[in-house]
Amino acid sequence: MIRRILLSTVMTVLVAASAFGRTINIHGKVTIKGSDEPAVGAAIFDAGANHLLGVADDDGRYNVTFESDGRLLFSHVACEDLIIDVDGRLQIDVVLVPETKELAEVVVVAKGREATIQPEPTDLVLEGNTIRLKTRVKVPEKMLDSDVRMIIQPAIYNVTKRHLSYLKPVIVDGKHYAITQERMYDWNEKRDTLTTFERVKPTNNNTESIIFINDSLRLDNPNDDYMCVVMTSVEDYNRILYTRQFEIARGTVNPLRFLSYNLTPMGMNESKFLPTPEMELRDASGEVNLLFPVGKSKLDMSLGNNTEELNTMIAELRKIEQDPNSTLKSFTIYGSASPEGRYEVNKELAEARMKSAMDKVLSSINPELRKNAEISSHASVASWEEVVSMLRADGLNSEADQVQQVIDRTQGGENRTYAMSKLPFYKSLIVEKYLPRLRRVNYSVVSSGYRPLTDEEIAELYKTNPAGLSKYQFYRYYSPLKGAERETALRHALAAHPDFVVAATDLSEIMLERNENPIEILNPFFVDAKKWKKLPVSTRLNMGTACLNNMEFARADSIISTLPDTDDTHKAIIYAAAQNGRFNDVIQEIEEDSPMNEVLLLLAIKENKRAWDKAQNLGGSAVEQYIKAIAANRVDKSIEAYSYLENALKLDPSLLEVAKIDGDVLDLLDEQNLNETNE
Repeated sequence: MIRRILLSTVMTVLVAASAFGRTINIHGKVTIKGSDEPAVGAAIFDAGANHLLGVADDDGRYNVTFESDGRLLFSHVACEDLIIDVDGRLQIDVVLVPETKELAEVVVVAKGREATIQPEPTDLVLEGNTIRLKTRVKVPEKMLDSDVRMIIQPAIYNVTKRHLSYLKPVIVDGKHYAITQERMYDWNEKRDTLTTFERVKPTNNNTESIIFINDSLRLDNPNDDYMCVVMTSVEDYNRILYTRQFEIARGTVNPLRFLSYNLTPMGMNESKFLPTPEMELRDASGEVNLLFPVGKSKLDMSLGNNTEELNTMIAELRKIEQDPNSTLKSFTIYGSASPEGRYEVNKELAEARMKSAMDKVLSSINPELRKNAEISSHASVASWEEVVSMLRADGLNSEADQVQQVIDRTQGGENRTYAMSKLPFYKSLIVEKYLPRLRRVNYSVVSSGYRPLTDEEIAELYKTNPAGLSKYQFYRYYSPLKGAERETALRHALAAHPDFVVAATDLSEIMLERNENPIEILNPFFVDAKKWKKLPVSTRLNMGTACLNNMEFARADSIISTLPDTDDTHKAIIYAAAQNGRFNDVIQEIEEDSPMNEVLLLLAIKENKRAWDKAQNLGGSAVEQYIKAIAANRVDKSIEAYSYLENALKLDPSLLEVAKIDGDVLDLLDEQNLNETNE
């Protein structure tokens, strides 16, 4: 395996800054001399206290808060450190000078002649779920003349899963090769899959060309073992002249795999998301007999029991009004007129009577009660068939038969009424007893109300039919429970109501507390980003924590970054950002959290000298010894690095599996045979 080339930075003597300046916000851009490229990841320190203030972003820009009369130290891997006096300036742009780097040359032999294509060994750097590859390939001019094409294909190989992922290829065509290709018969650049990546080599008097490779790959599992290979070939119009595959990196550089933090999961604590008792419809109906003078529509309260009957109806409505758990949905009066006479006249009379009755009722109840209720009346004319039915019900079958005969042989209201009046019992029986009963008024009241079940009633229902409980009833039932009983009830609640976010959140809290991953429980609520951003804070916090535990760092950061920054969520916010590679936003806070985390962040931004200085103050646990080994190896202190790694593996042999995929210590394993001694 080609050994990695470790680069070290030179620490400049630090000068203490004055303590008497005011605090100002300083911003600017850091670039690299000669290339004018942004110095991505450049670290900005308090030169006096050796305290990290911030990191330059992908554009080389930074923003730090510092004393107006202090001194800033700018540091970037492969560049010389630079100390600058602030002198009250709000904008300070910095140009860093590259250091001289010693590069190991890779020489291979192919097709019987010496070939000197030189891919630089490098590191595979992990940032969250993204693996980043930055390297360059030296190509001698003699290998890339005007009549050849060179293909450089970088790829990431997942050793654990035996899967190869290709990155973007680099295609370099000699000038004549490019012209010839364009002139080829039936050649179509749209069918050439390499056209997108093609470049034509310019005329160059140098002895070699430098080709830069800068690409990335999204990973499902950052804990797998990875290596980087570069496949190269040179061909002319007829044949392949040269081909070779290089391994330029093995293992991933990811010191944040040891980042230490504990996030506290949350149960549902936002009242606006808690279920409320479901409204249950409750019907109430009754019948009143309001008497109207024959042929009159105005309600006469002095007739019969009109006052008592009407009061019964109004009392029912006022009962609803006074019940805080009820609301009036609808009130309907059904009225009918007796069938004697013309139908049209009777129908109009019935409608007028209903209006009279309705006006009387509505004037007697609170307008607020009927404000949102459906109020209606329905008038109808009774039929002579109803008289027949009432007679038979009273055992007067002979009289009923005679009435039925009149119905069968006559048509029209007036004709039928005249024929009925000739019956010997018409006045004494029909007019006096049955027709008044057909001049009836019924009412229907529909109210919407609820009475929450008592805890005892809910518990009994849960025993017999848990699937029949509402969300509110489940919440009432499981809230006081503990342990296994609570978890069982929560799972029953989600089985009955899969969209019950309260139960899912409370169950996820239980699972996280015992180090189980509740992603499958919470996933259904995080399908649509527009919707999950409105989920309860506790739900998003638990899902983000679960994603961190599952090494889905980009997703965790995406979710947790939507949370309000409070005491309950702050730690999750800063560590999700760090694990996703957003060091600049949170580096100071994580440094203050623990000395070990400070060293890990310094390693992550490649402040290797400072990381080594601070790592020596760490304790003697297995992980701390391992981190010391990384820091020592980064600054080429191989003896100390080997010793620390050996101690770490003795204290915790399981760390060997980490070391085997860790680009920071793989060379130590290979050189000192730690693989064998610790297996």
